[in-house]
Amino acid sequence: MTTLFLEPLDVWLFRDGRPFTAGQQFRAAGRFPPSPLMVQGALRAYHLMVHSTVPPWDAAAVAGVVGGPEDWGPLRLVGPLVARRAPDGTLDVLLPPLADAVARGTRLRRLPAPSEVPAGLRLAAPTPRLFPLWELGEEHAEKASQRLWLRLTDFAAYSRGELVPGFPQEELWAEEVRIGIAQDSSRRTTREGLYYEARYVRPAPGVGLLVSFTGLDWPEPAGVLALGGERRSARFEVVTSFAPPPVPEPLPERFVLFFLTPAVFERGWLPRDWGAFFEGSVELVAAALDRYETVGGFDLARGRERPAHRAVPAGSVYYFVARGEARLRRTSDLPWPTVSDWGAEIGFGTVLIGGW
Repeated sequence: MTTLFLEPLDVWLFRDGRPFTAGQQFRAAGRFPPSPLMVQGALRAYHLMVHSTVPPWDAAAVAGVVGGPEDWGPLRLVGPLVARRAPDGTLDVLLPPLADAVARGTRLRRLPAPSEVPAGLRLAAPTPRLFPLWELGEEHAEKASQRLWLRLTDFAAYSRGELVPGFPQEELWAEEVRIGIAQDSSRRTTREGLYYEARYVRPAPGVGLLVSFTGLDWPEPAGVLALGGERRSARFEVVTSFAPPPVPEPLPERFVLFFLTPAVFERGWLPRDWGAFFEGSVELVAAALDRYETVGGFDLARGRERPAHRAVPAGSVYYFVARGEARLRRTSDLPWPTVSDWGAEIGFGTVLIGGW
């Protein structure tokens, strides 16, 4: 397994999944962290250009080395996750704003555990248990007014219901809006009427992306690769000291999936079958999630936009009860498991498992 920490040399441009087509959309809305689609493309392109001798125009030869547009080849990836260098040089992995968190200022606490619906109360709820918001004190009566990220090192305390520090998104990166005019590269002129607006991200010093993968040779301990729109540069460094928390075996009787990257499910916010991800019998009893996000982008190999997928956003939280002994099905040797009907091989549905 190889783990890389990626840092920007300037700003980064990561589009969301909506098509950016002349005459239909002139704003390239940004997102951070980027979709796993963006990162897998950068890693495979670097491996192809630096570590192989096949011509990039030979589609069959390229597929034999790094895979095709949809099969991902030998690459198995988790992430990307936002991380920040601590003063001592170690990396703090930051978890996205969790949907079951409430805030007191910039400190976070978990919602009370989901409970059975009170007798006599009839609701059209899709799960058998609900979060008892009526048990919240006045100081936790509202969701966080700003997006607060959580350190992985504080996750155990958060799972126990303790008050832990949150980090405002504004401290981690800033957004910059820039405008431009499309160009005709063959004539080296601008194209009339094709104005566009793009939203860039400028991570704070020491803030970057952490990604782990197998299937690609990566002998360099450090270097530079192209990442995201306009082939902006990213400095990479191989990380050897980071180890994510182990997956409990077997799973606790009451466990939670915290989604650290978006997940694409066949039935909207539900997969076609939970049995594809678990050995044994498990029941989803409650969930906390925000509105869907769109996953897509430009397919450079085919020269066209990728089909858009609706995805459960990062930060979503699913509560389960195991009926007897249950285990998570593992599809790779990577330490972070993935739970997604589409794209699990390249990091969609990267999850952290906790109890409740």
